[in-house]
Amino acid sequence: MKLLLVDLGNSRVKWAVARRGGPVRLAGDHPTAALSAAWVRALAAKHPGHRLVLGSVVPKWNAAFARAFHGRALLVSGTLPLLKKHLRYPKPAELGADRIAAAIAAHAEGLFPAIIVACGTATAFTVLDAKGRLCGGAIAPGLQAQLDALVGATAQLPATTLHLPRSALARSTRDAIRAGVLLSYQGGVKELVMQLTDALPRHPRPRIILTGGAAKLAAAALGGKVMLRPLLVLEGLLIIATRLWMPVP
Repeated sequence: MKLLLVDLGNSRVKWAVARRGGPVRLAGDHPTAALSAAWVRALAAKHPGHRLVLGSVVPKWNAAFARAFHGRALLVSGTLPLLKKHLRYPKPAELGADRIAAAIAAHAEGLFPAIIVACGTATAFTVLDAKGRLCGGAIAPGLQAQLDALVGATAQLPATTLHLPRSALARSTRDAIRAGVLLSYQGGVKELVMQLTDALPRHPRPRIILTGGAAKLAAAALGGKVMLRPLLVLEGLLIIATRLWMPVP
C-alpha cells in the first residue's frame, strides 16, 4: 500500500510518499496561504493510487482534502480509537494532529520521557511521560509570530528580516528588533523546557526533541544533548496509518 503523508501547518504544507516501514522523505513543500481547492485536487490526481494520511491544524481545508481523496483518506485526530492508549489528556479532541503524530513517532522509537518542541508558527511543547503517553505541554508564539506582533502593534518600528545580530547591544533599530525577538525566543524556549522538566519526575531525565523551521535556533539555546528531527510529524503519520491500515498479524 502506498501512502501520501501530509503535514498541513499554519505556514507550510509538507508531504511525503512512503510505504510500511518508510523511509520518509520529503516530497514537497507549499505555502499554506497559497492553497486552493484546485491545488488539492491536483495533488490527489497526481497520487491516484495512494491513501492520504492528513495531519492538519488548519480545519478549513480538511473537507477539501477529504473530497479530493474520497474513500482513501485518514484525518488524524485525538478521537481515533487506536490512539486512546497513547493519550493521557483530559480532552484529546483538542490536541493538534501535529502534536499527536510527533508523540507517536517518539513513542515508537522508545524516546520517552520526552519534551518535543515544535518550532513553527506556534512553538508547541509536547510532553511524553515515563510510559510514553502524551500528558500535556505548553504553547507559545512562534518566532515569526513574535516579530509580526511586535511590528504590527507599533507605529514606528520597521519591517525586519530575522538573523542573529553580532551583539545584544544593538546599534540600529532593526538590529534591536532582531536582538529582542531572537534572544527572547531562545530564552523562552529554554525556560519552558526547564519548567516542564521540573514538572516531571526527576528520573529518568526527559529527552529533548526539536522539530520545525526554527529548531536549530532553539537548539543553540538549549545546548547539551538535543535531537533534531525535521520529519518527526510525517514519521508519526506513517506509523499511525500503518497501525490502522496495515496491522502486523
